[in-house]
Amino acid sequence: MKITGKVVRKNIAGGFWGIIDENGQEWRPLNLPKSLQNDGKIVTINAKLAKEEMSIFMWGTAIEIIWVL
Repeated sequence: MKITGKVVRKNIAGGFWGIIDENGQEWRPLNLPKSLQNDGKIVTINAKLAKEEMSIFMWGTAIEIIWVL
């Protein structure tokens, strides 16, 4: 799936990076590249749903980034 949105830093349970897309959907990439880890950066990525069993982060849908546009 193609996602365009803003990178956000969430300070929950030690912190993590997320993406909020143009529709307000929250995504939690498990493999966000360092080059994209910039709060407020607008990105377009191609991703798939992650096969995550459990997480301590109660925020967003877990995804794996396939490539960055």
